[in-house]
Amino acid sequence: MLNKNSKHTNKRSCFTGVFMLLFLLFQGCNTTKTEHWEIDNLEKIGGYNVSVFGNPEIVETELGKAVKFDGDGDLLLVDNNPLGNTTEFTVEVIFKPEACYPENTAPRFIHFQDPNDPREKRLMIELRINEQNKCYLDGYLKTDTGSLVLIDETLVHPTNEWLHAAVTYQNNCLTTYINGQKQLSGEVGFKEAFINPEGKVAIGGRMNKVSWYKGLVKTVKVTGKVLDPAGFMAIND
Repeated sequence: MLNKNSKHTNKRSCFTGVFMLLFLLFQGCNTTKTEHWEIDNLEKIGGYNVSVFGNPEIVETELGKAVKFDGDGDLLLVDNNPLGNTTEFTVEVIFKPEACYPENTAPRFIHFQDPNDPREKRLMIELRINEQNKCYLDGYLKTDTGSLVLIDETLVHPTNEWLHAAVTYQNNCLTTYINGQKQLSGEVGFKEAFINPEGKVAIGGRMNKVSWYKGLVKTVKVTGKVLDPAGFMAIND
């Protein structure tokens, strides 16, 4: 026969167990989705199938394996859209663009889109290469209500060096960074979805096989929330 103290102890234990279960469930529901893709092969990236166009090459670099794009038809098309149905994100890329003026002056080297979307909603990370063979970032987002271009030809960076680019989006605000330094920001909203959850990612050129990129791409990372620059990947991680 249980005494009163035993009954109270059992109630407290039961309550504690339920509380811990609810806490763990809550934590699980609030886990931020992250996709970390090492661009180090031509078969699967992030576990997803890849379609290969042209002759991109796997090369060894001082940072490890990367894929080299020749700026003339090389493209990887990953069969997944890691942005999914999120409305907040950080996309990061570690890359090394070549000095390629005037052959490749406007490479679209990262392109998220559902190729079957009639509205062509998309996120693109682009470069411009000027006559001095310096580059500047171009962030582009097209939603179901409008589009935004973030570009400033005075914010130049060297080619033939490893760079880190990031694009964040939260509360209709798109912001771009190079090496953790803010470049530009602007606003573009959406009505139903800023991008289709289903889709693909083109690496090395635009998805419709134009605007080719010349250089290396090592890593692509997508996080389902806005990161502070202190939380960005380091180039030499």
